[in-house]
Amino acid sequence: MSETAAPPPAASRDVGLDLARGLLMAWIVIVIHGTFWLGVIPRGPGAWLLFEMPPIFVITGAAYFLGEGSKQGRWTSATYFDFLLRRGVRIYVPYLAYVIVAALIAAIVKWDGSLSLKEVGASALSWLNPVTRGAGYTWKMLSWHLWFVAPFLIVTALMPFITTKRVAGFVKPWMLAVAAGLVVLGLGRVTLIQPLDELLKNGVFYSFWAAFGFMLAAMPKRWSLADYALVLVLSIVGMIGAAMLQPASVTLDMQHNKFPPNAIFWLFSCAWTAALLIGARLTRETQREALARSPLVRPFMSAGYSIYLWQGVGYSLAAYFGGELGLNIYVIWVAAIALTIALGLMFAPLERIRLPKRKTG
Repeated sequence: MSETAAPPPAASRDVGLDLARGLLMAWIVIVIHGTFWLGVIPRGPGAWLLFEMPPIFVITGAAYFLGEGSKQGRWTSATYFDFLLRRGVRIYVPYLAYVIVAALIAAIVKWDGSLSLKEVGASALSWLNPVTRGAGYTWKMLSWHLWFVAPFLIVTALMPFITTKRVAGFVKPWMLAVAAGLVVLGLGRVTLIQPLDELLKNGVFYSFWAAFGFMLAAMPKRWSLADYALVLVLSIVGMIGAAMLQPASVTLDMQHNKFPPNAIFWLFSCAWTAALLIGARLTRETQREALARSPLVRPFMSAGYSIYLWQGVGYSLAAYFGGELGLNIYVIWVAAIALTIALGLMFAPLERIRLPKRKTG
């Protein structure tokens, strides 16, 4: 999905990507789930803040280019399996640690005095599977955010395939947005059995964003601010037009449009991503470096995935004990954030597990 570009340095990290990822994780944990899990701000305005997932996958695609991009065109079954194993361990092991604790908490809270081996096995299978993620055996908010893991695994597995084609030089972001948007619109007309329907629509939707991130990393200055501004305007016009022309079938509640992602959520995501790219282009390097050094941001940069996972426990325990003590919702919110960060940092070493690369040749 890129034009010819110089291979990235293998050993270096991109501070800008780490910063963007950290800020997005902080946004999810603090703002999004404070809004939708605790109701610290009304859901209506909060729905317009649900822009976080497409940029996360843009970063995923960019990080893939920096880490694996120089290998384009040289994949074999052995190297692909090695890639899946290494990436799968980094994603699933932290998830495994989290769901073991979450399953124990749910079992303790919901225990009614009897526990059969069959029920234990069914609970374990439900939690260990990122697709079912504890369905039927969860409690409060322990599993609400885990929907992200299955699409993340799917997109990761698809990266070597969705980044093999070069995009012609004349192609503009609005063309990519229209082409991908038509695919998303077409998928919205199809309903499959669950969980296949959710997996397919999430996988396709977020694969587009990951492929776009790969292109951005390969050719970071390929498009201008005007190109992104055009996408922003067209996306807003498209949303307004759809809502006016089909008021009975189109809603601007993005929480509804997000699960599974539909064409309106695609336009919404395009608008926000374009605005974020414009903002990123206008910031100075010194500003980004100063923000990256902030002690408020660094935990999310260094342990973002772990913090994301452990917010289920952090929010659930804070909400339960806060409710029992009659605490103000904003006190519960602060406690949930603090507990989430503490747990995330405690378990962060698990996301830094690295299997050695398979030797080739």
